Amino acid sequence: MRGLIVNADDFGLSPGVSRGILRAHWEGIVTSTTFMVNFPWAAEMAGLLRRAPRLGVGLHLNLTTGAPVLPPAEVPSLVGPDGRFSRSLVRLLARMRPAEAEREWSAQVERFVALMGRPPTHLDTHRYLQAYPPLCRAMIRVARRYGVPAVRVLPPGVFPRGAFPPWSPAGPLLGAALRHTTRLVRASGLRAPDHALAGDFDLPGLLTRLDRVGDGVTELVTHPGEVDDLLRSLSSLQEQREVELAALTSPAARERVQARGIRLMHFGDLTDAARG
Repeated sequence: MRGLIVNADDFGLSPGVSRGILRAHWEGIVTSTTFMVNFPWAAEMAGLLRRAPRLGVGLHLNLTTGAPVLPPAEVPSLVGPDGRFSRSLVRLLARMRPAEAEREWSAQVERFVALMGRPPTHLDTHRYLQAYPPLCRAMIRVARRYGVPAVRVLPPGVFPRGAFPPWSPAGPLLGAALRHTTRLVRASGLRAPDHALAGDFDLPGLLTRLDRVGDGVTELVTHPGEVDDLLRSLSSLQEQREVELAALTSPAARERVQARGIRLMHFGDLTDAARG
């Protein structure tokens, strides 16, 4: 069986991103999204999600954009003087206390349940923070604590060849971290896909990824959206979201899915037999 979860990250980041994700679901091949719940407009975004009952909805655990759910004084290592998260990963990882991150992520799960009336289908992390082993362990503990049955896995090879310059140490260092965190997820008893594919794409790139889907369950990580002023103030990933939206809603994408006999699914469809 070739199963494919097409997950759109960042629902709730801005109205434009959220509209784009819903379009990618209604008009395209997106089957799942992960909701960022730490923004003041999260209740409005939850209302939009109720218009898409067939869309799987997980939680996008966040430590780098906006403000925490908890009072800033309770998570001082995660925030700056303004009480907001730092957008710098280097600054976050240099200052962060993992116990505070775990408390904040627990509060984000509780906010999700309050907004949606049910637990998330799965957990993943904004900006791939789960590649850092202490945060991967925190994600696993939070999932177990709240009965969330599944998490994202980021195995080595998840990012396309050429994602890092050959002279950069980032590639080998990330590969070592992903091997370790993949072992943590596989040993956790939580459900996870067998494979994952990530990185920016256009339509030819998407079709190439669909051709790589093999036996088992694969998660395709995507970032579709419509660019709006709020997004411009919150994220450097802007026009690429519209490129991915166009690819995901292209008739060619659905035709390739059908031609390859791929079953579209979301994390809620994972069973113990399909456990990573």
